This record gives sequence, C-alpha cells and structure tokens, in this order.
Amino acid sequence: MTATPITIASDRVSRLILLAALVLGAIYLLDDFGMGAAYPLNVIIKAGGVVLLGIYALRQGRLWLGLGLLAGSAGDAFLALEPSQQAFGILAFGIGHIIYIGLFADALRRRGNRGLPGYLATAVMIVFGAVMLVALQPHFGDLRIAASIYNGIILVMVALALIGRAPRLAVIGALLFLVSDAVLAWRMFAGMLDWAGPVVWVCYFGGQACIALGLSHPDDSARS
Repeated sequence: MTATPITIASDRVSRLILLAALVLGAIYLLDDFGMGAAYPLNVIIKAGGVVLLGIYALRQGRLWLGLGLLAGSAGDAFLALEPSQQAFGILAFGIGHIIYIGLFADALRRRGNRGLPGYLATAVMIVFGAVMLVALQPHFGDLRIAASIYNGIILVMVALALIGRAPRLAVIGALLFLVSDAVLAWRMFAGMLDWAGPVVWVCYFGGQACIALGLSHPDDSARS
C-alpha cells in the first residue's frame, strides 16, 4: 500500500484555525514558556494552540480526534496552573492518549499492519519505555502508580501507531510525543535536563499537530 500525501483542509476557516494554532505554539516557545506573560494569560497561550488543533479536527468531522486533542489541551492547562495540578494533568493526557489508542487501533483494523519492520520498531520502543519506567520509579513519589499507568498508555499508543498503517504524519506525531514525555519525565520527576525545555515543547506541540493533521486525512474512510 502506497502512502497517500497528507493534505490540509481546503476551506479558509480551517486553514486560519490551523495557522492560529501554530502561531500560539510558537508564541509559547518564544515567550520562554509563558514566563513573559502574566498568569493566567500564560495558561491560555499554552493550552490555546492545542485547543485550536482540536477545533480544526472537529471541523474536519473527526469527533474523537478533536476530543483527544481537547483532552491534551486540558492537560496543558492543569500543568501550567499555579500551583501545578500534576495528577489532573496526567489524567487529562491519559484520556487523550486512550482516545488516540482507539484511533490507531481502528487504523490497524482497517488498513492492516506494516509487517516485520513495524513489529521490530515496536519491540525497540517497548524496551526503551520499560528501561525508562524502571529508571524513573524512585523519582515518581506519590504519583508512582498514576505515572506508571500513564507510561504504559503512551507505549500502547505508540506501539499501535508503529504496527498499523496509520498515516505517516500521525506515526511521526506519536513518536514525537514519546520523546517529549520521556524528556519531560526526567525534568519533572528527576529534576534533570533543565536545558531541554525547548525540546519538550517542540516535540510535544509538533506531535499534537502531526497527529491532528495525519488523522484528519480526508481519505480516512472511517470518521474518527
């Protein structure tokens, strides 16, 4: 099966929504992650880009995809609150990833699997995730159970993306999410990699944007 080129919605409003989402994502990065904006404006800037990605997906008729993106935006907001609501943030992101699991599982059901390359890539990813989870266990504290469950949800989501024939842009988005969450976990729980803030945000927002565009693809016969 040949890959179908990714296209962006042809209507002007959807394109403007997508452009506005990218602008907000860039503003949050260039604004030193909201530190230059007064609270709670920084929360709105951080979550607003992904909210707009969710609205973009809804306009393409992708209800579940839109809800998954909006759950991610809620996670952004919870983590940006003062004080940060980590438990609620993890829950919101977990809900978003469970929705993505359903979408990638549906792509696997409808389009089939990628064969041996997909299974090998999944095996490597699972080993990486397991090593990360074991290494971070001493740093999770009271969130050990929640963080471990969330880690497992992420791995299932990425595994389904790698195994199935989802649009390549969506698969790239899932992998970017994995990188973002891995680096963020070391920063948030282990107090390491303080320099990696831009990496976390670029990979996270890029991952959400890639998933939004990839799974909004018009040739997806089943509406997500």
